[in-house]
Amino acid sequence: MLRREDQWLDWRHFPAPTYGRTRDASVAWEQPGPELELLLSNGEGKHLECKQEVPEGNSRKKMLKTIAAFVSQDGGTILIGVRDDLQIVGLPEKPTVDKQELQVVGMIRDSVEPAPPYESRVIDHDGKKVLAIEVSGGGQMYAYRDPDTQRPEFYVRVGPNTVPARHPEIAAGFRQAPTTTTF
Repeated sequence: MLRREDQWLDWRHFPAPTYGRTRDASVAWEQPGPELELLLSNGEGKHLECKQEVPEGNSRKKMLKTIAAFVSQDGGTILIGVRDDLQIVGLPEKPTVDKQELQVVGMIRDSVEPAPPYESRVIDHDGKKVLAIEVSGGGQMYAYRDPDTQRPEFYVRVGPNTVPARHPEIAAGFRQAPTTTTF
């Protein structure tokens, strides 16, 4: 719906965002609160993971494994600033939201291979800032590279859990990998 003050200018239907598909950048959403509530309405599951704050240590590894699982399958969203019980707490004020977003982007760049298709954006909900990492399905297997061992690890999402991929799942993911021909 497009309006100027109280006058309706246009009315259009936009299909709900589908996991694994890139968001239409030509559509500007003015009411991110309802969008966030829609994401949270079904709770954590195959396509949604919530984190209270930018993860550190073992929690960081869990988030990055989840991103690898999302991109290896149908995609999904990680919301940072939302507790596991789905309460929106927002990001802490220090460091700045921009620094927290850059920290997460750096984690993904350093730990998921190949570089996954995703968008990060900040949603303002009742004065609380939530960082949304929207991961598109990549059509192939993506690996989490453990910084200690440098070994690639493959994961899938089963319900609300991220679990190690089995050999047949990994093989099937590589058979789907896009092929390129160079001359």
